[in-house]
Amino acid sequence: MFQRPWAIVLSLLSITALAVSQTTLGLIDTLVASGASKFASSIQSDPEVLQIYLSGEFQTIFAPSDSVFDSLQERALTPRQRQQATIQATKGEVNLGIASRTLPGAILETANKSPQLDDKGQKVITDTRPSNVTRPTKRWNPQFSLRPRQASNNTTPSLLRITAGLGNTTNVIKGDIPFNGGLIHITDSFFTLPESLSSTSQATGQTAFAGLLSKSNMTSTLDSTHSVTVFFPSNAAFSATNTTASPPELLTNHVVAGTVSYLPDLTDGTILKTQRGESLAISVRSGIYYVNGARITQANLILSNGVGHVIDKVLTPKPFTPPVPASAPTKAAKLAGAISVTSFLVLMSLI
Repeated sequence: MFQRPWAIVLSLLSITALAVSQTTLGLIDTLVASGASKFASSIQSDPEVLQIYLSGEFQTIFAPSDSVFDSLQERALTPRQRQQATIQATKGEVNLGIASRTLPGAILETANKSPQLDDKGQKVITDTRPSNVTRPTKRWNPQFSLRPRQASNNTTPSLLRITAGLGNTTNVIKGDIPFNGGLIHITDSFFTLPESLSSTSQATGQTAFAGLLSKSNMTSTLDSTHSVTVFFPSNAAFSATNTTASPPELLTNHVVAGTVSYLPDLTDGTILKTQRGESLAISVRSGIYYVNGARITQANLILSNGVGHVIDKVLTPKPFTPPVPASAPTKAAKLAGAISVTSFLVLMSLI
């Protein structure tokens, strides 16, 4: 008895899939074989982290290469190291071919959950914009005690740029490595962990904005506010502005609460509402992003409670105009009203 053609095709596909699944290595073995054995050892050293990586919930792993590590500790990770390890795992399978063609980039949710994002995973953002419209920064996280090391002579081309805390950029240097749960990309550094709004403004050189936070006595309030989008005017922008708005008025006109808008969220025509109650209109022209006419010069400074974008102008709030109270009726108006009522009653009595 002959098999039908479609049955033969299905059988061949099943055999092929089985063969692929049997030849694809597990996560740890693939990391070791791909030049990320030290990262494999670090996640194996902590049962909680290892469970996250083996859960199947995170299909794309951004693994720092062995050259990132100076030394390796065998003991379990500290709480901050655990955050650093979990932020390297992201949901969904990120193929470099697709990711590199997605403009202006994509939002990837990591395994590092943040209470200030209502326990959702922190985000990292791929950046596929041309270099002439970006201002990427490259820093190394000094707080991870496995001691990431800067490779100053590294000439490996970047296959994909990814932005994390402080707006720092990590580069994929080898990608699309399959394992039995998804894909691995080898990177030239760890993602930088997000910091608070006040720490980020200081660390990235936005000192005028940091001073505005202090003058407004709103540092702790905004650092603890959940889910914010903040537009940081540059120091030069503050120097060029001449406004009579008070520090709290000026500050709250640059903060959008309750919404985290990474650059891919800021589509042309998007309207955001500031804490002061004013509208911010997003426009995109030739790949350059503007908010109420102010150009976004550096995007996606990931915060512990949201995201910040640096802009080249101060968003000056409109002067507050108190409502004009309704005027009291004049004596003439009262008399005219009384006459009208009297006339109406006389008219009704004659009917």
